[in-house]
Amino acid sequence: METITSEEMAVVDENSEYLGVPRILLMENAGRAVAEHLREHLKELRDRFVVVFCGTGNNGGDGMVAARHLAAYGCRVLVVLLGSPDKIRTYEASRNFAALNSMKATVDIVIAKDAATLESLADKVKNSDAVVDGIFGTGIKGEVREPWLTAIEQINKLGRYVVAIDVPSGLDPDTGSVAGAAVKANTTITFHRPKPGLMTEEGRALSGKLLVSSIGIPPEAELVAGPGDMRAAAAYVGKGLGRLGVVLEKVSDENMILLKVCSLLCKEVVVLGQAGAHDFPKPNVRYVGMKEFVDSVKNLSTMFLEGQSGKEALAKVIDVGVDAGVLTHSYELAVSAKKHLKAVLAISSEDAASFGLFIPDAFRSVKSAVGATKELSRRLSMPVGIMADVDGISDGEVTKINWFPEPTREPTHRYLYLAVASAFLSWGVSAVRSLSAASFATRSVIARLLRAKEEATPKGMLEVFRKLLEEMKLSSILTG
Repeated sequence: METITSEEMAVVDENSEYLGVPRILLMENAGRAVAEHLREHLKELRDRFVVVFCGTGNNGGDGMVAARHLAAYGCRVLVVLLGSPDKIRTYEASRNFAALNSMKATVDIVIAKDAATLESLADKVKNSDAVVDGIFGTGIKGEVREPWLTAIEQINKLGRYVVAIDVPSGLDPDTGSVAGAAVKANTTITFHRPKPGLMTEEGRALSGKLLVSSIGIPPEAELVAGPGDMRAAAAYVGKGLGRLGVVLEKVSDENMILLKVCSLLCKEVVVLGQAGAHDFPKPNVRYVGMKEFVDSVKNLSTMFLEGQSGKEALAKVIDVGVDAGVLTHSYELAVSAKKHLKAVLAISSEDAASFGLFIPDAFRSVKSAVGATKELSRRLSMPVGIMADVDGISDGEVTKINWFPEPTREPTHRYLYLAVASAFLSWGVSAVRSLSAASFATRSVIARLLRAKEEATPKGMLEVFRKLLEEMKLSSILTG
């Protein structure tokens, strides 16, 4: 059965909203699926008593939706919120808690901030007909502590029918390891696709019967290079090297955006070339000669190379046997680099077509772009990103496409794409994720410039890019 990691699921959730299907609707569908299952299992819900344990994240929000639907079916419902209402972490969960809090006649709510409160509920919850586990889901981090530990132990001691939402709380959704304690469910209802941890031996033992519920996520949410990809890439900033080497044939107004954005996002940028009279967002851009550049490579995770100078630098780097990834928009340079290093090719469709890599019209529609991108990546045996009417990104296995809001049109646009991809690659982000983030960011910046009727100057693009990060609440990566 095909699985999906917790990171990728978060990407899909955000991209779904980007495509017009809001997360609060996905939460509604998830919670209702749980309530419908209990309706089917218990046959008659009227006058039945169900206890719903909720955390303060989206898994708890799913539980809150389930509680509302159960009450609507005539069920007596007790919601145990593990934590303070003002600590509820997402808009969607807080809205659903507010709805529950207004249901004074049909839903009882207990705020359990400590183990003692849970222990005082022991006599009440043991009379339940079923229990819903909406504590952690995929949001678990580290060892289970109080009051969550007592809640999990209480659920397991009840001997009642237990339904886990998405993943039994305490089970790592990706590895299947247990963080000290985990809910043992009779049934687990997971959403969209199973999480890898559910398919392990431990996961199978804890999850009981596994049901997969489709909650209305459009398939395109996995296909599009969207804001979820940008957010997932940004999560790596500050956790790796973040040091990038750059070789430009010459520094110009068109490619200066690359150095400025890389200065913004990277820890250090080492540039092979002459110092220019340019200001950078951070004092982390260093101009060096060829020897110093090659000597620096051992401290770099990624190099962006172009032109003859890039070819010379690559040859010297290969000679000294240093392992560093290469991003380039030169087909010939990428083919040369991949013999010795990990190479990623990001190229405009016009340039790719000139090399006879595919038919010129391949990237005019989403459907043809999917096949063409994957085929090209497999044929070249490297990850590729194509800037076109429809952007294509693939590593030969995973393929992402971007068809809105605005395609790259000018060389300055392309250098923004190359900058974002280079910066994220330098932090250890995967090629597909880095290229997807670059596609989303570039198209978003272009669209905003067009709406404002502003030219795509390096200064203007940098300001709009900053605003995009601020709106996504990702400004912290600028200091990573």
